[in-house]
Amino acid sequence: MRKGIRPRFWAVGAGLLLTGMTFAGLSACLLNAPYDKYAIVYGVADYEGTANDLQYPDDDALAMAAMLTDQGYQVIQRLDAAATRGNLETVDVPAVAAAAKEDDLFVFYFSGHGGFGGSGPEPAGSDPVTEWIFLCGSLSDSSQTFSDDQLLAAFSPIRARKKVIILDSCNSGGFIGNGLEADGIPQSLYEPGDSLGERISRALNLYANFDGSSADIPPWEAIVLSASGELESSYESPPLIPQYYHGVFTYYLLQADSQGDGNGDGYVTVTEAFDYARRMINRDWNRVNGIYGAAFSPHVSGGPVDYVLFEAR
Repeated sequence: MRKGIRPRFWAVGAGLLLTGMTFAGLSACLLNAPYDKYAIVYGVADYEGTANDLQYPDDDALAMAAMLTDQGYQVIQRLDAAATRGNLETVDVPAVAAAAKEDDLFVFYFSGHGGFGGSGPEPAGSDPVTEWIFLCGSLSDSSQTFSDDQLLAAFSPIRARKKVIILDSCNSGGFIGNGLEADGIPQSLYEPGDSLGERISRALNLYANFDGSSADIPPWEAIVLSASGELESSYESPPLIPQYYHGVFTYYLLQADSQGDGNGDGYVTVTEAFDYARRMINRDWNRVNGIYGAAFSPHVSGGPVDYVLFEAR
């Protein structure tokens, strides 16, 4: 791996950049539909000690919160020492749950370390590997992490039927339940591969033949947009590469409102945002860094629904 490229990975086994909780933004709605939009945005760059720190998750979260606010979301933002499991479960989720209605849209965004490791048996027919995201304090206290199943349970009090979970962390594709993925695999960078339409068609077929059980996050509960696959790292660029100054996935996701409207209808859906980020990462990052073993590719839940994330700018 090239020196200076830091993966957002931690195998299972505080400087205070603290914004506190802000509930900012306008209660607007896309498509003139009668629904409101809510977001919880977490970024953790400052972990216990210094060896595990990341460079840009706090910048990722600040930029994503600003973008979502501009898009009409009511945003709760927490960085570093404030981005804890306790704040998420006892303060932020209840705040959204008290406001959000069934027809509303809810987005959770996280930037920071992710990883995978065993935590006991999973339900029959499910992914046998448990994935994790690491909030502040969680590298030394495993009770502060969120597994794939725990994260879904944390959002269950929110009545909004439209939920989107966006994870810029290693192994985050494992949060997608039952392999219902429309993904871009790194091999497609070097040889002909399936088109996006073919991948989505395959995911739709999987969805249609499911029994309804899941150990991770199935798309009928929330659409998951992940920076990387279940067994992949995701990356942030070193400071000497001025192109990014973000996690690589987030860097392109932040462009999706202006560049990701694939069908030109004036709106950017989750799938369109995924496809834009995937194409740009393949073009700009993987072709250079893949030869060093640092290629990765976003994943997204497959299914018959696709929510509008942004108005095209």
